[in-house]
Amino acid sequence: MESKIVGYRGIANTDVIIISGHAFEKHKVKESFAHHGKRKNFRQAIRRFRAKPLTFTTIEIHVNGTTKRVRTNNQGYFTCELSHDLKEPGWYPYELYWKRNDRRYQGEFYLSNEHETGVISDIDDTLLVSHSTQLLRKLTLVLFRNAHTRKVIPFLAKWYHHLTELNNQGNPNDYFYVSNSEWNLYDFLVDFFSLNELPKGVFFLQSLKKGFRDLIVTGKSHRSHKFNSIEFLFRFYPNKKFILVGDNGQKDMEIYSALADKYPNRILGVMIRRLPYIRNERRLKRYENKITTHGLPFITFH
Repeated sequence: MESKIVGYRGIANTDVIIISGHAFEKHKVKESFAHHGKRKNFRQAIRRFRAKPLTFTTIEIHVNGTTKRVRTNNQGYFTCELSHDLKEPGWYPYELYWKRNDRRYQGEFYLSNEHETGVISDIDDTLLVSHSTQLLRKLTLVLFRNAHTRKVIPFLAKWYHHLTELNNQGNPNDYFYVSNSEWNLYDFLVDFFSLNELPKGVFFLQSLKKGFRDLIVTGKSHRSHKFNSIEFLFRFYPNKKFILVGDNGQKDMEIYSALADKYPNRILGVMIRRLPYIRNERRLKRYENKITTHGLPFITFH
């Protein structure tokens, strides 16, 4: 039995740290390499969605000399909140301990500067070529490619350029990636971002899924997940302003328009990637008009 505790990247503001993760009774996902062929990648994809959660077990979390015990839920998920006295923004380590196998697992969390710009970005088709609206092409990528062989969007330099433009020519430091992908894909996303030298950030993914059927519908758009995750960030960092980044393939424009209506003073601008196979100019223009009504910049890029 290959049990494992996976601690996700946590976040911190001036008062508290939030750390979360999953405990697995069976977790056979192994490291991927560039030379791996379709067969090995297929096995890895299946393993990600066959991992067996470890329910209602106690995990110890050690952060900066403080220990807190938490219990996993019926999905093997755990989360906790800890107070802290850290001052310097940046990445900090934490440790997880599970008495049952007497092993320790490492994680990290990010303490953000309350007044620096935050970037909230989608992942699929905004940074990672995913073909989210084309089921067969999407499945081919999920099943037969890995972090080494998946591709970033073309003209990534435009993504960086527009971010610095909206941030008054400064390069933002704080990145939060809100995606419809599930926690099953966390290890893949961490590897993909590292291999492609994309800005390191905190991931907000959807609930863990199980089985082949869930693999087929992975990344299915759920408006509430993205909207609620972004609202959480707005509340967690009440003094921070954000740049919202997405694409015109699914619900990003609708979500960002609703957020602009509700929080116009918290948003520095909206960036939308135009997918080459999506023809929705009227819809794009409609949301551009809605967002710019609040005096917010609306930038499109390819």
